[in-house]
Amino acid sequence: MKNVNKKVIKVEGMVCSHCSSRVEKALKSIKGVKAKVNLDEKCAYVEAKDGVTDQQLIDAVVEAGFEVASIE
Repeated sequence: MKNVNKKVIKVEGMVCSHCSSRVEKALKSIKGVKAKVNLDEKCAYVEAKDGVTDQQLIDAVVEAGFEVASIE
């Protein structure tokens, strides 16, 4: 993707592969976002096109039922 911002999102509350799948699906539902969630690290690795805000990413995780500890 062109003009991509890479982010690492620390997610609280994930305990199983179903949890991580829900977070990944929620993040990927945002147009211009690619995401891969690592359950062991409790992190989502995100590539987001310019224009995608941190708040959009946070909202997607929260709507999936989890909490965002940080975004780097």
